[in-house]
Amino acid sequence: MIKTEKQGLLQLLKISFPYIVITTIYTVLILGLEEYFGDHIYKISGQIGSVFGLAVAFFLGFRMNSAYDRWWEARKIFGELTNNTRSFVTKIYAYYGNKENFNETSEPDL
Repeated sequence: MIKTEKQGLLQLLKISFPYIVITTIYTVLILGLEEYFGDHIYKISGQIGSVFGLAVAFFLGFRMNSAYDRWWEARKIFGELTNNTRSFVTKIYAYYGNKENFNETSEPDL
């Protein structure tokens, strides 16, 4: 059995908040220095969104494909289980529904 520690979102934010603040300050400082003193090489291109969008589309496509394969496999197994159960119940019903399958046993006299 897999056991995990149940820690919530607040615990995650408490741990990661200092790192987020330090990274944000560092990024603003570097981009501010580049904006005022640099040669403006950090221009945001329109291609960044399309590249990331394509990557996310491939990632989600592969994830959905594997999820559908797992769902289909489970559906086949459940269908097989249903058919086997119906067959078993039919055989039991046919066996117990026939009076010839029962032998009258009498109690031995003691």
